Amino acid sequence: MGDRANIKVCGAGDVYLYTHWAGTELPEVLKSALTRGVDRWDDPQYLARVIFCKMVGTDDSITGYGISSKCGDGDDRVLTVDVNTQMVTWPDGKTISFQEYIDSDEEIDW
Repeated sequence: MGDRANIKVCGAGDVYLYTHWAGTELPEVLKSALTRGVDRWDDPQYLARVIFCKMVGTDDSITGYGISSKCGDGDDRVLTVDVNTQMVTWPDGKTISFQEYIDSDEEIDW
């Protein structure tokens, strides 16, 4: 079981940020991270860190989250964050700007 999903951060290469148990919450976590990291929207290394920290929160366990250059589990539930274009692509292919994503009330249908 699980609630697997990923955020793919594109910029100076691709990195996948994985959650095993909190996939359903990932769209809202990303909104929070983009809001928090607005000053780093053009910096893939820092923005990826901001997003991952929001994903993990205070969880200091050794399982439940991961970082990889390839998508593993949850490959059917991936939000793509493109730092170069400052766009978010939903799993269904819809692409909107970071700001539009933050402002959107539309829910992602996994």
